[in-house]
Amino acid sequence: MSDQQKKIAIVAALLLGAVLAAAVEFWQRPAPAPAPGPDAGVVDLRGKFHGPDAAADAAAFAGLCHGIAAALVTDGTAATPRITTGANLEDLRIAASEGRFLPRSLSREQPHAAAAAGRYLDSVVGTSGGPLAAEARQRWVEAFRTLAQAAEEAVR
Repeated sequence: MSDQQKKIAIVAALLLGAVLAAAVEFWQRPAPAPAPGPDAGVVDLRGKFHGPDAAADAAAFAGLCHGIAAALVTDGTAATPRITTGANLEDLRIAASEGRFLPRSLSREQPHAAAAAGRYLDSVVGTSGGPLAAEARQRWVEAFRTLAQAAEEAVR
């Protein structure tokens, strides 16, 4: 190989390397998936119950959530379920927060815990008022069980 051919080969290799480096640097990459919000799928109720009745309220909330989860399971196995839409579940959430199932309104007495629980439910099961399929019902059951566990941990 002559000196002239060697120079051409070196220049061609350098040009090929530059084109390859530019392609790697500027090649279209897929956009990264958005990171979930800080509350997506995570609930921690420690420090959310305040006042002299904090432990009793957390225990009552845990019992309420266990009860709602059990009721959803039982209702789902009935020949004609009563809770068939997300709107029915929203009515249930409102009734629970207004204190219809307990002697006190936890949303009034423990607003930080109620707000955290609401954000958790919205992030995990959503806000659709439409028909409640079996998979969606199971997600609600698991969400209420998780809330109950978080409330029990808040008491410890």
